[in-house]
Amino acid sequence: MSTFTGTGHLIRFILRRDRLRMTVWTLSLSGMLAMTVPTLAEMFADPEQRMARAAVMATPTGIVFGGPGYGLDDYGLGAMVANEMTMSLLVALAVMSVLHVVRHTRAEEESGRAELLRASVVGSSAQMTAALATNALVCGAVGALLTLVMVGNDLTVADSVAFGGGIALAGVAFGAITAVCAQVSEHARGASGLAFLVVGVLFTFRVVGDVAERGGSAPSWFSPFAWAQQTRMFDDLRWWPLALYALLITVLFAAAYSLAGRRDLGAGLVATRPGPAGASPLLNGVLALHLRQQRTSIIAWTTAVALFALSFGTLVSEIDAMVEQNPELLGRMGLDAGNMADGFLGMLVLYVVMATVAFAVLSVLRTRAEENAGRAELTLAAAVGRIRWMGTAVLVSGLAATLMLLLGGLAMGLGAGLVTGDADWIGDVTAASAAQAPAVLLFVGLTTLFLGTAPRLVGLVWAWYGYGLVVTVFGILMDLPDWMLDAGPFQILAQPPAEEFDAVPFALVLLTAAAAVAVGLGGFRRRDLVSV
Repeated sequence: MSTFTGTGHLIRFILRRDRLRMTVWTLSLSGMLAMTVPTLAEMFADPEQRMARAAVMATPTGIVFGGPGYGLDDYGLGAMVANEMTMSLLVALAVMSVLHVVRHTRAEEESGRAELLRASVVGSSAQMTAALATNALVCGAVGALLTLVMVGNDLTVADSVAFGGGIALAGVAFGAITAVCAQVSEHARGASGLAFLVVGVLFTFRVVGDVAERGGSAPSWFSPFAWAQQTRMFDDLRWWPLALYALLITVLFAAAYSLAGRRDLGAGLVATRPGPAGASPLLNGVLALHLRQQRTSIIAWTTAVALFALSFGTLVSEIDAMVEQNPELLGRMGLDAGNMADGFLGMLVLYVVMATVAFAVLSVLRTRAEENAGRAELTLAAAVGRIRWMGTAVLVSGLAATLMLLLGGLAMGLGAGLVTGDADWIGDVTAASAAQAPAVLLFVGLTTLFLGTAPRLVGLVWAWYGYGLVVTVFGILMDLPDWMLDAGPFQILAQPPAEEFDAVPFALVLLTAAAAVAVGLGGFRRRDLVSV
């Protein structure tokens, strides 16, 4: 029997099992580009407006979020899309690839399902091959649709192919990186964390290299985040940087298969260290247990949100120049000429809120993962009540999310204060973030509600989140009607500093969140535990 025996069957199984997840990722990424390209073409129709936009992308903040900035001297629509969308798409595809490969490799081993499969006529390399192959299929589909979107908007075919192809190859490379990381840790959570750490380091290399020198410098070339844009699409197209992806993918695939052959099924190359014989007094209790289990993710998410919020805050110094060159931008961004900076920062606070909500939902969903793995049942078999166990987990999620939101607002205010010399921004933006706390806690409550009463419907929380993200980012630009904007979760509360704080909706949303938590905990107390 070959080590690859059964790969085809596993590929078909993964495609069927994850058909909805793959479809959502593919349509979301291609749909985001499909909405953005015509919007940018309309917003920046005149050469003067495009050059004002190019000036923003040439700033350090623009380079961090956009890339090396090719084509800024003659900023056409193609160069604008390449500079302003590539990094976002690459980061999203990196997240998808990490989650997909870990889900179908290390997570399957940790749950014991891989051992059951290997007991039948399935080769030792079939499972990892199927995971990498299906990840490549999704990345290829995303790249093809991105290319079609670009060509459909009358952009040159060759540059559009380089755009879609570079992003697809980068996604495959991130999947290969994850396959190597999955050999190191014996836990899915550790493999994901290591893979995201490597992705973060590679992104940092790209940032350092691009900021150091216009067009990128030596550190940039150590990062697959840079190679797609180094094709200089829509400026001076060159294909050879894409060959670096093929080289990296080949090396990583070989390393992953070699490492997999050197370890036992279910084990990692780095053995888990045994814990101390006696627990620390700080671990005395269920609350301490949940805090310890989530400490790494809390620290990582909070640090990332704070750093990005700090960078966002520095953009306030560019708003006057942007609006002066493009007066229509004022209305398109929903800003008031009398308080442009206030409205701009209020809008940016919503990005901090959206990031915090994503963490909050994932944090609460950890209880579902503990239940599925059977660990919750072991804990509840001791002198621990269901409401106490679930309630403390929700409490940790709510407190951590609130802290993250406040620190994000503090960092954004600090960034605005540094570039404007006005220290008042620190308090104002922090208060603006605090005013959005009920929206974050509402998602904590809704997630708890569904987990306690109807776990299979928890996807509705993500659906409302996705709807809110789309209408917040693109709603005004797409001229959506007011009722569609108001149906989003991030438009419920007033948005200081541009708007006056309103205590009534603040209190109502907070009470709704508390009621949802109460109902969810009551439902969890009554329903059966389910493990898979």
